[in-house]
Amino acid sequence: MPLRDMHEPCGQCGFIYARVDTEGWGKNSARRVMCPVCGWTAYEEINWESGEPVVVTRSVAKGYGAFRLVPPGGYCGYNAFHEPASIEVLNTLMELLSNKEWKGYISLWNDDTQKATLVHGSPQSKFDLLKRKLSEE
Repeated sequence: MPLRDMHEPCGQCGFIYARVDTEGWGKNSARRVMCPVCGWTAYEEINWESGEPVVVTRSVAKGYGAFRLVPPGGYCGYNAFHEPASIEVLNTLMELLSNKEWKGYISLWNDDTQKATLVHGSPQSKFDLLKRKLSEE
């Protein structure tokens, strides 16, 4: 898949690199576009029975923020809030990012400003471990 097909502009905040994830099974496939900034998500299921793509299901969900969690020594993807995040959820994420050595970030959508705000961490914190290893060598 060409790199240009792996992202497209967000339909909510306009971030130009909303991620495209795909999967396939039999004569069907699915495509999800999720903005790692605001959490906006578009999802479609496609049937290829006739040899041409036929969109069977399409939905678009407003984003209320996004987060990424990278456990120690592992990898995990981006996730979106499709409703305002509860205090319990935010506390759980903060605990992992602050006290359990997970890397990542949390952003929340603000309806008043029509922007997402980074509230914890950094999208680039996944590189912290690599920086630490390089400085020890």
